[in-house]
Amino acid sequence: MLGDTTKGEVIIAGMNLMGYDAMALGPGDLSLGVDLVRQRMAEAEFPMLSANVVLNGSQELFAKPYRIVEIDGHGVGVIGLTRVPANALDDFEVLDPEEALERYVPEVAEQADVVIVLTNMTYPTGLALAAVVPEIDLLIAGRAESIPNKPVQVPSTGTLAVTTEPPATRHTGRQVGTLTATVGSDGSLSLQSWQATPLGPKIPDDVQMTALLDSFR
Repeated sequence: MLGDTTKGEVIIAGMNLMGYDAMALGPGDLSLGVDLVRQRMAEAEFPMLSANVVLNGSQELFAKPYRIVEIDGHGVGVIGLTRVPANALDDFEVLDPEEALERYVPEVAEQADVVIVLTNMTYPTGLALAAVVPEIDLLIAGRAESIPNKPVQVPSTGTLAVTTEPPATRHTGRQVGTLTATVGSDGSLSLQSWQATPLGPKIPDDVQMTALLDSFR
């Protein structure tokens, strides 16, 4: 409820506290309108990415399409991809996701050892894209009807794919997924482990996060 009443402000503050590296803009974020989205982007200590969102009437990207971060000596490129909404947005247009990936995956692959696509598209749609666009090492997708008990490796491209917990009103965020992988000399990922940890009463509330939430209540 705090996310709704603060129009996402508390969510960004919480993500800042947790030290996120990036997020992909989704239709729900964009429904806030240009001014509020820009305000949340300014508040975020991480980039909100999208390789396929433009302002209506423009072909210029609204956000950065990708970010490259250094992790344990490896360059990791993260591309944000936005789900095409069922209904048109007032201020934005969401361009074809496959065309966006075909443009930016090769560009990121030249600069990074590992290419990750972060998207709020449905898991099956993300898998279909990973099957036709090469050089994606890891796809992290949302909106799955159920959570696979292990990562999927796309046969045609070798892309590893995982999904987030299925979203449900007021009940998202009940599990945390942890993927451990090894980066090969050629930049390929080999899976070491995948684990989904349920969050429940046995895990104590974080003191800093509790204080942050209390400040918004």
